[in-house]
Amino acid sequence: MIRSIVLLFFFMLALYLPLANAQDRCLSLLQPVKEASEYYLGKDYPYWYNLATAKKETNCRWLTSYDGHGSVGYFQLTPKFLDYILRPLFPDYDKEYSKDHFFAFAYYLNTLIKSSPTLKLWVSYQRYNGGDWVLYECKLAKSYDYKACIEACYKCREFGGKKCRGIVCVWRTPSGCKQYRHACDINYSYSVFIYQKGQDYRVGLSDGRWIYW
Repeated sequence: MIRSIVLLFFFMLALYLPLANAQDRCLSLLQPVKEASEYYLGKDYPYWYNLATAKKETNCRWLTSYDGHGSVGYFQLTPKFLDYILRPLFPDYDKEYSKDHFFAFAYYLNTLIKSSPTLKLWVSYQRYNGGDWVLYECKLAKSYDYKACIEACYKCREFGGKKCRGIVCVWRTPSGCKQYRHACDINYSYSVFIYQKGQDYRVGLSDGRWIYW
């Protein structure tokens, strides 16, 4: 009897997982994400992390100014910071349904990867999310190991840091801030999410020559 129940459970699970995956709106972005990733990052790039980025940024919806900085699109590209880089190459990157948006993201991510002092992709994705703070903290830690860098972020002063991240408001209302989080928690959880969610879209058993952690 118990064996029958267990077999029924795994049978139902096998039916549910493809259905849940099929309902993921991000799969509709898979082809343009893959195409742009292969063009700027290489045929062997683990593009599933870029699909996970769209999932994290907007749940794969086209949004404008979701973060309060005028950012646009699935990847929340910010014209006031990136327009001078992206507009000449991708004039329609801020237009919905334009492939320019996907190519602009892949191009910008490639600039982060190329300018990173480490091959570990988690650092580049955190730079995409929160700028170059992570480089400063890893420098304090004298390592690009994730655990060492996040420790340096939280204990910045103890590591001899002159500029350190702290508590920020993540939910502001007219009556004041309703929720605070540590900036280290926000930024360092970002790369973890990208990696974990990327596994849902993964093709193949490994990232090949690319190193995430």
